[in-house]
Amino acid sequence: MKLNIRHDTTYSYDEPMHKGIQYLRLTPRNTPQQKILEWHLSAPGETSQMTDGFGNIVTVMTMDKATREITLTAEGVVDLTGKPLTKDDSPFPPEVFLRHTPLTDADKAIKAFASQFSANKRSLVRMMNRILEHIEFTPGVTTVTHTAAEAFQQKAGVCQDHTHVFISCCRHIGVPVRYVSGYIHTFSDDHLATHAWAEAWLGHNWHTFDVVNLLNVAESHIKLATGLDYRDAAPVRGIRSGGGMEHLQTRAWVTMPGKASNKKLCKFHTPPHAFCAETGKLSAFSTTRG
Repeated sequence: MKLNIRHDTTYSYDEPMHKGIQYLRLTPRNTPQQKILEWHLSAPGETSQMTDGFGNIVTVMTMDKATREITLTAEGVVDLTGKPLTKDDSPFPPEVFLRHTPLTDADKAIKAFASQFSANKRSLVRMMNRILEHIEFTPGVTTVTHTAAEAFQQKAGVCQDHTHVFISCCRHIGVPVRYVSGYIHTFSDDHLATHAWAEAWLGHNWHTFDVVNLLNVAESHIKLATGLDYRDAAPVRGIRSGGGMEHLQTRAWVTMPGKASNKKLCKFHTPPHAFCAETGKLSAFSTTRG
């Protein structure tokens, strides 16, 4: 299945932003499950490309001239092959993805919940369903700094929160699991085209677990990046100097060729010198919030 993807991100500032560096995980890789037919990432300033420790393609964007606005555009055509996940070319053995992080540490409530399930696919599918029953999909009630334990306690969140809770539960019962950021094609306007889900290692292969959509097959998913949690796979992350209040607008849509697109618009803002939710530093927000 061929899909057209376009993802526009615009940062505007109340004051001139003097310098900045951003790490953009906005370029998908060729895998047995997805063939990149076309892809272009437009970004201002100087750019270079590298591969991070998880094998993700990272574009490093450096800005050294004052500006009040930055626009990023990622677009292309991807062919989803429908092939199941297997082993991949990850530089790490699956056991690395047993490590908890500050965003995925399991508290007593998550440990008690996770202990009801076993390390097999059927049980993890049941756990996925139970997580969605427990945590209502509710945009705007969490930020990218919310932990799995916090989302589980308040029983509301978006795709990132559902994925972090699933990851926390899996690691508690000994299942290696990784965070995935990317895009999803749906026929519903309920969720953004940008998305997050999990992949769990069950003996010999990786398996998809998309909690929000209750899917365990990635038939409509385009993968951008993977990591231990959101922070490793964030589409945009970095630091800046100056700029004052930052405002973010992001539009993302995924369509089949010849079909009309339904643009999704999100707006965010961050105060000057605040602990920024996207980076944990002084920087930009994520564009993957479910």
